[in-house]
Amino acid sequence: MRGKPFPVKPVLVFAAVIAAVRLSLSLSVGPFLSPSLFAAALFLYAPLPRYWRGGFPAWARATDPVGSVAFFALLTGAGAIAFFLFVRLPLPHAISPYHGTVPLTPAMAVHHLLLVALPEEVFFRGYLYDAFEEAGREPVLPVALLFAVGHFVIAPSPFRLLTFFPALLLGWGRKRSGNVYVPTAVHFLYNLFPSLIGGLP
Repeated sequence: MRGKPFPVKPVLVFAAVIAAVRLSLSLSVGPFLSPSLFAAALFLYAPLPRYWRGGFPAWARATDPVGSVAFFALLTGAGAIAFFLFVRLPLPHAISPYHGTVPLTPAMAVHHLLLVALPEEVFFRGYLYDAFEEAGREPVLPVALLFAVGHFVIAPSPFRLLTFFPALLLGWGRKRSGNVYVPTAVHFLYNLFPSLIGGLP
């Protein structure tokens, strides 16, 4: 009996995108193509060939807005509690970098929404999630692993590997809501927790 196929091509696309983003950090690409903008463009546009002929992907449709709002509230609350407790654990600084208040500005919020949360969720909870699901594999865990590995490769730090845990919640949000809007909104708020909740004094 043959095993379930592995989505090799999407994982290779993932590796190429992460390598390109990592390389861009070491190059001077000028003010019109910052590494953040470059990464956002890759995350948004690398999946296009997969959906070019198939039309609007299912995850881009919000078919259950009431349920989506409920999952958003649940995941946001769970993440807020987890973050609040995490920054107060006596952990080494390398895996608990939030100390003091991180000021929230409109520019910072726009950056996190349009250049981080949205493109990353389109790529991970949209494109890669679909690839594993269509291969007959449960997508939440492998996509969370790739999410954490990608973050670590782009900016090596033990703390970056911990993105695996919120990625599990984001994957569950995609699974239960059927769209990327819930994980995008939750991801956006998770990134703002250092400002909204604060770290250690």
